[in-house]
Amino acid sequence: MVTLILRDTYIRLQEEIKSLAKLRTETAAKIQEAASLGDLKENYEYKAAREAMGLLVNKKESLDSYEPFRVIEYNDIESEEAGFGNKVTVLEEGKDKPEEYYILGPIESELEIYPLVVTYHTPFAQAMMGKKVNEYFILEIEGKEIKFTITDIEKITSDTPQSPKKDIL
Repeated sequence: MVTLILRDTYIRLQEEIKSLAKLRTETAAKIQEAASLGDLKENYEYKAAREAMGLLVNKKESLDSYEPFRVIEYNDIESEEAGFGNKVTVLEEGKDKPEEYYILGPIESELEIYPLVVTYHTPFAQAMMGKKVNEYFILEIEGKEIKFTITDIEKITSDTPQSPKKDIL
């Protein structure tokens, strides 16, 4: 299955993979250095470096698991109806204030690029997709049907504010 990904996210993913490779090399050196200090059973530096390596390997494997990608260009994103690449404002019935959600893919979510990412294959995003402004959808949440109305749809652009980049370790 192909994973949809925005062009800028793809570029950021490549940077993240390079960063992970560099950190892995540095961590491998720390493991070797810590191992040379002697008894590994009580060697905190060794244990910490091995744990850090495990986190790096898991992060890389997680990112790799989403391949292959289909890169979506910003000019290919539509805003007539909710879909991939949209910021959708939704008002939950009974609430006073709407919430903004970004319908994107798992990579945007994993890299924490945008706030409130809803991946396009989740039930919430699936219920929104194809809907227009002022249309509603109903989701069953914890056995209760909840009505949501779409109040605005905007296409994400390269100028859309993003969350600050977070370190992985």
